[in-house]
Amino acid sequence: MGKQKGRASSSGLAASLLPHAQGALPTVGFGGYHGASRVEQAAPSDPDAPVRPTPDVDAEVLQHLKRLGRKDPTTKLKALSTLSILFAHKSGEEIVQIVPQWAFEYKRLLLDYNREVRRATHEAMSSLVTAVKKGIAPHLKSLMGPWWFSQFDPAPEVAQAARRSFEAAFPQSERRLDALMLCVKEVFLYLSENLKLTTQALSDKATPMDELEDMHQRVISSSLLAMATLIDILLGVKLQNCDVDSTNTENRNLSKVRSATLSSAETAFYMHKYFLDVLKSKSAVIRSATYSLLTSYIKHVPHVFDEEKLKILSPTLLGAFHEKDVSCHTAMWDTILVFCRKFPEAWSHCNINKVVLNRFWHFLQNGCYGSKQVSYPLLVQFLDSIPPKAVMGQQFVFDFLHNLWAGRNQRQLSAADSAAFCIAFKQSFFWLLRNVSRYSGGDSSDDIIIKLITDVLAKFVWRDYLLYSDDTATGGVQLSHKNSVVTASTRYSKYYLQDLEKCITEILDAIADTENRFLIVSCESLLRDCLDIIQQGEKLPKFRDHVEQLVCFFLSLDRLVVHKGKTWPLERLARPLIEKSLPAIKFMDTPSHVKLLSVLVEIFGPTPLFLQNFQKNDEKSDMKSYLKLFNDDFLPWCLNGKYSTCNLKIDLLLSLFQDECFFDQWCSIIKYTRDNKKHSIDKSSKIKDQFELLTILLQKVRDRIAGGKLRNLKNNGYLPEHWRHDLLDSAVVSACCDLPAADSHVNFVCAALGGSDQEDQICFLSAETVRKILEFILKNLASVLIISQFKWARFAYALLLAAQPEPLMLPEEQSLSINFEMAQFAFSVLQRSFFSLWLLEEDSVFPSIMAALFIIEWECSMTLILAEENDLKVHKDDIDASASMCKSSEDYLDENMHLKANLAESIHAFRQGLCPSFWKNVCSCSSSRLVNILAQSVRFAVFQTRELGVNRTAVLCSEWVVDMLKLIGLDHMILQSFLDLLLSEGEYWPLWLKPSLQNGQPSMKVQFELAITDEIELKHQRFVAFVDKLVHNLGFSEVFLGIPGDLNRVTSQSVDITPPISSLSRVWVAGEILCTWKWTAGSAFETFLPSLIQYLKVESYLEASVLPLLLDMLLDSALMHESGQWVLFNAWHLSDSEIEKIQDRFLRALVALLFTTNKIEDCIRRESDAFVVFEKLLSNLFIGSTVNRNCMKILPFVMSTIIKPLSEKLKLNQDSSHADLVGKSILIWLNAAISCLSTDTRDVPEQDIEDWMQVVLSCFPLRITAGVQKLVLTVEREISDAEKSLLLTLFLKYQTFYNKATLSLSTSEPTLSTTVELLGVKLTAVMVGYCWTELQENDWRFVHRMVFKWIESSVLLVEEMADGVNDAVINQKSNEDFLEKLNFVVSAIDKLTLSFSESALVTLCQINHLGHLQEAGNSQSLQLIRSGEYAESIDRMVESILRVFLASGVSEAIAKSCSEKASSIIGSSRIAYLHFWELVASFINNASPQTRRSALESMELWGLNKDSVSGLYAILFSSQPIFHLQFAAYSLLLSEPFCQLSLVKECSPGGSSLPAQLSDMGQGTELVSDSEKTLYLRDELSALIEFPTSELLKTDLTARDRVDVFIAWALLLSHLQSLPSSSSTREKVLDYIQDKISPCILDCIFQHIPVKNAAPSGKKKDAELMPEAEAAAKASKNAIVTCSLLPYVESLWPIGTWQMASLAGSLYGMMIRLLPSFVRTWFTTVRDRSLSYSIESFTRQWCSPPLLLDEFSQVKDSVFADENFSVSVNRSAYEIVATYKKEETGIDLVIRLPNCYPLRHVDVECTRSLGISEVKCRKWLLSLTSFVRNQNGAIAEAIRTWKSNFDKEFEGVEECPICYSILHTSNHSLPRLACKTCRHKFHGACLYKWFSTSNKSTCPLCQTPF
Repeated sequence: MGKQKGRASSSGLAASLLPHAQGALPTVGFGGYHGASRVEQAAPSDPDAPVRPTPDVDAEVLQHLKRLGRKDPTTKLKALSTLSILFAHKSGEEIVQIVPQWAFEYKRLLLDYNREVRRATHEAMSSLVTAVKKGIAPHLKSLMGPWWFSQFDPAPEVAQAARRSFEAAFPQSERRLDALMLCVKEVFLYLSENLKLTTQALSDKATPMDELEDMHQRVISSSLLAMATLIDILLGVKLQNCDVDSTNTENRNLSKVRSATLSSAETAFYMHKYFLDVLKSKSAVIRSATYSLLTSYIKHVPHVFDEEKLKILSPTLLGAFHEKDVSCHTAMWDTILVFCRKFPEAWSHCNINKVVLNRFWHFLQNGCYGSKQVSYPLLVQFLDSIPPKAVMGQQFVFDFLHNLWAGRNQRQLSAADSAAFCIAFKQSFFWLLRNVSRYSGGDSSDDIIIKLITDVLAKFVWRDYLLYSDDTATGGVQLSHKNSVVTASTRYSKYYLQDLEKCITEILDAIADTENRFLIVSCESLLRDCLDIIQQGEKLPKFRDHVEQLVCFFLSLDRLVVHKGKTWPLERLARPLIEKSLPAIKFMDTPSHVKLLSVLVEIFGPTPLFLQNFQKNDEKSDMKSYLKLFNDDFLPWCLNGKYSTCNLKIDLLLSLFQDECFFDQWCSIIKYTRDNKKHSIDKSSKIKDQFELLTILLQKVRDRIAGGKLRNLKNNGYLPEHWRHDLLDSAVVSACCDLPAADSHVNFVCAALGGSDQEDQICFLSAETVRKILEFILKNLASVLIISQFKWARFAYALLLAAQPEPLMLPEEQSLSINFEMAQFAFSVLQRSFFSLWLLEEDSVFPSIMAALFIIEWECSMTLILAEENDLKVHKDDIDASASMCKSSEDYLDENMHLKANLAESIHAFRQGLCPSFWKNVCSCSSSRLVNILAQSVRFAVFQTRELGVNRTAVLCSEWVVDMLKLIGLDHMILQSFLDLLLSEGEYWPLWLKPSLQNGQPSMKVQFELAITDEIELKHQRFVAFVDKLVHNLGFSEVFLGIPGDLNRVTSQSVDITPPISSLSRVWVAGEILCTWKWTAGSAFETFLPSLIQYLKVESYLEASVLPLLLDMLLDSALMHESGQWVLFNAWHLSDSEIEKIQDRFLRALVALLFTTNKIEDCIRRESDAFVVFEKLLSNLFIGSTVNRNCMKILPFVMSTIIKPLSEKLKLNQDSSHADLVGKSILIWLNAAISCLSTDTRDVPEQDIEDWMQVVLSCFPLRITAGVQKLVLTVEREISDAEKSLLLTLFLKYQTFYNKATLSLSTSEPTLSTTVELLGVKLTAVMVGYCWTELQENDWRFVHRMVFKWIESSVLLVEEMADGVNDAVINQKSNEDFLEKLNFVVSAIDKLTLSFSESALVTLCQINHLGHLQEAGNSQSLQLIRSGEYAESIDRMVESILRVFLASGVSEAIAKSCSEKASSIIGSSRIAYLHFWELVASFINNASPQTRRSALESMELWGLNKDSVSGLYAILFSSQPIFHLQFAAYSLLLSEPFCQLSLVKECSPGGSSLPAQLSDMGQGTELVSDSEKTLYLRDELSALIEFPTSELLKTDLTARDRVDVFIAWALLLSHLQSLPSSSSTREKVLDYIQDKISPCILDCIFQHIPVKNAAPSGKKKDAELMPEAEAAAKASKNAIVTCSLLPYVESLWPIGTWQMASLAGSLYGMMIRLLPSFVRTWFTTVRDRSLSYSIESFTRQWCSPPLLLDEFSQVKDSVFADENFSVSVNRSAYEIVATYKKEETGIDLVIRLPNCYPLRHVDVECTRSLGISEVKCRKWLLSLTSFVRNQNGAIAEAIRTWKSNFDKEFEGVEECPICYSILHTSNHSLPRLACKTCRHKFHGACLYKWFSTSNKSTCPLCQTPF
């Protein structure tokens, strides 16, 4: 066992007991000794005898002292803890009584195995001594031994606790030392007794042996260390110099103590046989402690080592090198060294070679057994301690070095071990060199030194460092040197070689400082191997490693020797090496040779190294000679271009530069490369051309200048200007012009330019040459654009080169690759030298280059997109669509396309890599030119790109602009200039509005009489689409107002924004886009107006208001044009689609803008804008006394839009001038309309009647709020009594006018115009809405007549369309012929009739609403409405509306039977009149059953190809769905009488679907009873219910197919819920679902219910649900409780993920209620355990509780008990107990439902049976289990069926041998089909399943043919 960490050593503790300096405070631990009073001696007593406590000892303390004797460590710890507290709180007089007993327990506890017990013991001791203080004195001698011993415990925490307790007793260090001296004999005695202890004596036999051994080891080692430390403290420090004969009292006392100490030490030494036995212990801890004790004895008690003892101890101590445990080596070395120094004569008492040296050699060979860092530093001390006569001869020297070297064990050397070894070797080598005379014997000392150098340093150390090893070795220590050297197989670590390198260097330097002749020998020995390596070269397997070591060695010499000014490395090593090896180096020309030469030149300099007679005083002649050597020898060799050594020789060449001849050398190099450039170089040869060489050279020069590494150039060559040369400029220009351009040309140009990063400002070229390179780059980059297929790119080429646009001829095909090659060359130069070229940014060429980069990338992106589109078209017929989308279009691109794509990709990466600071630092003139070029290029790209679609071009160009602006980060002024130029006027833009200035303010000017061709329209649409995308990306304020987009989010308090007037200069663009209205892939409503709204929401924070200016401009423009009739404008249901019907573009833009802005929640400013528009219209209404007809046409449209905000403003400001103006104007208009109707129609133009009635009606809007089941109509404003009176007068006038016109139909007089009649219908609706309380009976009669008339007209219209569709199907010749006829039928619909009907439906809707009011004050009007005549009229009208609905559905069903496209045509025709059909749908759900039945009968009498139910299904699953109609159809399908026809169609016998075995027997109809005949769902429903689930799972969560399937399931489950439990139809539907429908539909359902995956964890609370899952959970729970899916089908539209989740949840709830077995079957197939747990948790928490409650209620309420059967329910235990009794028999069956019912199986258990055999009991149990588990319905139904099964069995009916049941578990039929042989009867369904699965037609029992 090794020495434990943290254990106090004897030397460490002795040091802590040294005295303090005078006046110093004592530190923690034992301090110095300054004298103190003695502690009185205690009466002698037996320390080991247990002490009987005195009678006055505290009982509690005594109790805990007794507990210390227990074996349990926990008990001891608790007792000690309590005692510590008691000692601290009780008085010292009380505590001192128990000290004797405590001392006994204390000694015993110190030997305890548990370290915590020992630590707690010392803590209790601290509390005790603190309490008793001097009371401890009488017992000190008995306690001191264990007290001192415990301070050397191996556990650090225990030793520290013991030391703290000792310090608590003796706070001053002097007192502690006094206490030790007082008790020295007792301490020695205690420790000696401890050393006598055996393992068995420590504890009883029950203690495990390993614990006993550990305790014994601890006691022995601690005792030894305690004794050693005691000797060191008392004899080594305090008592060392005390005078025995002194008369001083203190000295005499100290002398006595010393004598006692020596006596005790001698006694212990002899008693324990010189400690030899413990020194041989197997425990390393004990041996280490013994070494420490012997060291103390040798130092302080040497007299015990007489000659006799030395004879015994010498072999043991001097031969201790066989100790292999590392933990003992420190103590061992201390003992050996002290022993050798103290007793040198001891070497004579042992066999040195056998005992000492043999073990020492093994110790060294084995790397000191792992203690290298401990042992190696002590080797020199050991050598010095060996007596000279002990070892003789030089053999010891070489044996020592040999074994030391052999033990380095380099494979296991750590870095610290390696350093220790090399230092030890160096120090030992030095010591041996200095003391070689000891071992010379008769030989010369010089010979031994030379042999050490040659045979050890050169052959061992040097070759090991060079990674050399000899192939053979001679005897002894001699190593023969051979010419052939082999590489060492050992792989050395890097740090070892570095340490060895330093060792060799320092040894050589030390030799150089002593004797020059020995240095010569050393260097010659080293040079021999160096030359051998160089000359053999790559013949050596590890030649490179050898040379690398040489290089490192010379670098080490440079660091450690040359830098000190010493010259011997140059004179003795470097220069001789070069003289002898330079020819070989040049000849072999390997990288390693060149590197070595280059390093030597760097270290020693070229002239001292190469010039043998170099003299510093004669520099001129030396430089001349050196320059000749440079030009003749080194220059041709360094520039020979050999690939392998090229770089290294360039480094060498730079090292050969000298200040004095720098310019001559540089000129020579350039001339040499220029002359050699003319000679062609074979590319296959591995030789670099001259451009490559110059590139490498320039790059290395740049690196050295930047890094300040040109150490050899102090005056010339350290600046870039020194390297500039005309020849270099001409070479760079030549490289740019050479074709084809090679990579070496690019590298050379970039190396000369520099500028690879912002820090690189080193350029070797003149400014003029750099400018030429810029022009070259621009020209070659632009060459890519001239060959583009896009006209705009060729225009950009001319723009970049500042030339006039000319017709540019496309180059020949063979020149394309050259253009790309030159462009790539130019870009490479730009990219790699950008920051050098940037220095000339003020030149106009630089911004043109930057613009060219953008344009090239843009052109390439457009080319690639075009190529992709073309490829998709070309390969559409040959490649699968999905594969073609995944396959990269690059597979089809030609070579030039690849070149272009690669170039653009490189440009993009380069632009993105430019840091933002670059763009900020670009000067304003360069930025302006850049954006000017880019703006013109983008405009031209938008207008001239014909190859791509409009939307693709717009998106692409807007992305260009946005990306460019984000990248460049233009300042505000330049950005506005860019946008002004980008959106400026041109030939194709704008078409409707142009910018202008009026009185210095921005305005717009309308363009008239434009000759707009298709080309102009197309280009205009392209630009509008582009601007729209730009607004979407940049924001409204940025594009139109010049206000940064990020300022839209700030408030007026935080930012002061005061844009100039010019900020509104681009508002005309917004007007132009609104007037354009629609463009490809966009429109004003879809894209532009949302951006405007977003801006207007924050416009109040800004000074610039765009809306008034826009409104004013659009109104002025609208007033200049004529508009259509307002009467056809659906102002009551105002929407985007209605506004789109306005023909005049200016009016449409105005209405859209007003409509959109009025929808903003904060309408305060919007209302002000509405008043401005109102006032302007009012001022333009009359021109003099003549009505402005244009204004009159516009006024209704505008009033319909602004009347609501105007009315709200009137409510807030009742007395305002605005309120008066609006109110008076409306009254004036009412009077004008009345005046027109009062006058004879022949005197008043009909146009006046139409215009004034339109104006009046626009002032009384009705609001129609759409709902799924019904529409709600409300009035939009409150009118005054004057308005109400005039409105009633107008209605009466109109009735008179209408009646008069109707009477004139039989005459030749003019009849009522359609427009006026439609206005009258609208007026009727307005009257019912605003003045219904004022209407009289005649008025109501007129209202009903008008409504009925136009509803009937719509019925006739829709039924005629249905007839037309039916005839088209019957008479179709082909599909194309049918579609043509169908389109004709749809186009024949009279729009005006539907407009009349729509207004009539609005009126009827209001009447229905009034019929349900409960207002007593209006009882007369309400009673009139509810009277019989009017009620019957309303019912007839509702029936007509229902016929309209059914007729439309039948039309679609008939069309759908032909094709989906035909169905879509019918569906689209409804969408065109959406508001009409929404009104129709609102009446469907409230129709009475009689009304529905009458409508159904009318449709059946019609005799069309499809029935009404098919029509309802066609609407429900229409390809053009309208959610109002869909919900109406859904409701009708579930209502009487349609529900009777909407689920199933004609049933056919089950025989048609039976297997062939049954059909062949002719028993198809006999097999199945009437109740077992197969059910067939309607085709429309079954097609969706049986929709493949695998396909459905792949669809989107809101896909049409998924929605239709969910609705179909909702319909099926709703039907199933409505069917009685005993209905045969219900059983058939359940069989159909169980047999034909895959339960995987639940996988689709749970795609909408994102239950969180969570691992099961016992009682863990269910995780919280996600929002969609929570909505689904609530829906499922509600569906279970209410048994209805209607609310979730109703809320499905508009379809979204939330709505689908709710519907999915309700479906799941209804399924587990109605189809529990179906759901359970699916759940058992879920393989994902986490998902399965989540579903179970979801069901258990949300679905099962209400379902179980319902199940128990049904069982309790619906299962009727009789004398034989009873049922009881235990809800808390989820149990149902069914008891059946018959005569003397009975059985109790318990049905247990799981808490996650129905996902887990229901368990059935028989708890009691009477008079029933076990077999029958088990059969009945299985029977009930089968009924309960297979039941798709309530548990109550299963129990009821099971009871019936029992009753039948007792009645004697035989069971089916297949299912062992009398009643079939699914269809509840009896066994009827009998075998002719065995006569057993079977269920038809069971036999069908048997035949199907077994593929046999034999009887299941007797196996005879059935």
